[in-house]
Parts: sequence; structure tokens; C-alpha cells
Amino acid sequence: MNISPELINKYLNRECSPEEERLVRDWYDSFDSKEEPAELLNSDQRDSIRKRILENVRSEISRNEEGVKVGGSSRRFYYAVGLVAASLIIAFSAVNQILLKDSAAETIETVVITNNTHILKNHILPDGSSLWLEPETTIRYTLPFVNKYRKVSMKGETFFDIKRDTLHPFIIHTEQFDTRVLGTSFSIRANGKDPSRLSVVSGKVFVYAPSPRKSQTEGLYVLPKQKVIYKENKKQLEKSNGTEAALRIWDRKSFVFNNAPVSEVLDVLRTNFDVKVTIDNSLVNDLTLNADFTGLNLPVILELMNKSLNINLGFEDETIILSEE
Repeated sequence: MNISPELINKYLNRECSPEEERLVRDWYDSFDSKEEPAELLNSDQRDSIRKRILENVRSEISRNEEGVKVGGSSRRFYYAVGLVAASLIIAFSAVNQILLKDSAAETIETVVITNNTHILKNHILPDGSSLWLEPETTIRYTLPFVNKYRKVSMKGETFFDIKRDTLHPFIIHTEQFDTRVLGTSFSIRANGKDPSRLSVVSGKVFVYAPSPRKSQTEGLYVLPKQKVIYKENKKQLEKSNGTEAALRIWDRKSFVFNNAPVSEVLDVLRTNFDVKVTIDNSLVNDLTLNADFTGLNLPVILELMNKSLNINLGFEDETIILSEE
């Protein structure tokens, strides 16, 4: 049974005729059907409907109480009142369950981020954690983000710099293994082509391969300068010392530049992070930089230079790329 939004509004504003009131009552009685009348309501109407149903419980009880004659059967009176209260409370409960279900569905939102460029891209999560996505990488998460856990799924290659939160562990799901941390930095490659691996830069990371026959407590703890590779043929994780050479760009270093030519700045970065530099526009060489880069990795330094100099700096295949904005 369906009723119009206009009739709902009249009911909430107490403008219904007796016949219209009856229609709304009949609508309540149809809550056990497959329809979900709550879809007709917005959030304000939902709150009002709850209040009106409770008012009906009270008013129906009051009318029945007034209609019982003195000397009548008290047992019959309470039975009649009980029936009214029970029927209306059941209706209220049905509406409430539908609305709660509908409300929960409305508040969940899935966020999908894909790096369709050819350079490294940064994405900040709602909790303040920083993710650096390699080209052709996709991450997914839901909002609200911080619940019992902070969860992200990914395919591709990403560097994670996770904000520490001991009350809400951070979990990354990939096709081959899951990762759980409280707050640390590490890189995951799970692109579906190369062997999946995890390398830790700072902190401690727990890695496990979900299995119906195994619990996640059978995973591995991975420390800085250690890595884990998923062996597809064995369906298991193997840990070893050493990290990928490409992770050197995530080392935190400190530099101070006072009116330094950008060409000089880039030369310092090239030497310290062991990367290449390609300059597409010679005009960039005429720019100078005043900056204090204390305890920063290379991608963050490049982002700050972009904002300070109003230029584009990207990182691709272990090479810093520069071009005019």
C-alpha cells in the first residue's frame, strides 16, 4: 500500500480529515508487507512519524480509558487498552526498524580513487593518513572512515604513511594478503602482475594471508628494512631483510635552501635520493628557492616546491620531471 508525500505532510501537520487519518492508519497496518513506506520520507519526516505514532499510543489509551464505565470489568479494560497499545507499538517498532535500516544505508558511501596519470599522486584519507599512489593504482574505502577499524582496499602500488591511532587499527586489503598497523610507513605492491610484496620504512607492520583454515595471528611482523613477498606457488608469505631500492625516496631527510637556484636544489635532491632529473623547461633554472625542508621525503619536498614556485614537479620511473604550469 502506498500513500502520497502530500498526505504524509498533511498528517504530520495535523491537517488530515478523518478519512485521510484512516488512510494513514491503514498505511501503518501494511508495514508487514514487502514494501518499505519509509522510502517516501525524508529525515525530518522520519523523526516526526516516530513522535506521531507514540502520540497515537497515548491518545488511544486515553480514549479507551475514558470510554470504560465505572463498575465495568477492569480486566476487560486493561485487555482493551493493551490491545491498542500493543498494535501501535508494533507499528512503531516496524517503522523504526525500517527507518534505521534505511538510514544506515544512506550514510554509507564508497570512495574510489584511481591514479590515471603517469606520475606519483598523493591522497589524504579522512583520518589524516597520507597515501601516494603509483600510476594505474586504485584504492577504495567507505565513509564514515573511522569505525572500529580504518579499512582500505587497493590494487596497484601505494606508499602508506599512516597516522597513529591505537584505538582504530588500520587495515589494507589486497588480493593476496592483508596488512594491519596502528601508525607507520610502508609500501605495498599488489598489481596482479608482479609478485605481491610489502616493504617497511618505519614502525612495525603485521601481514597475514586470510584463509578459512588459518587465523590472522599466524601472520608475520615486519620491521624497518624488512620486506615480505607472497609466494603464489606456495600460497604463503616469506619475510627477508632488505628493502626495495626504489623506497629510498621515502627516507626522511633535511635541507635548507636560501635563495638557491632551482637547478641547484634539484641537483642536491638528485644526489641525496639517488634519482634522475629531467628538465623540460629551461626557464625553471632561473627560479630561486627559500625553504627549510626538515625531516621530509622526496615526494613531499616536490609537492612543497610546486606550491612555492607555482610549477609542476612529478616523479616517474625514478626520475624527477619538471615542466611549466
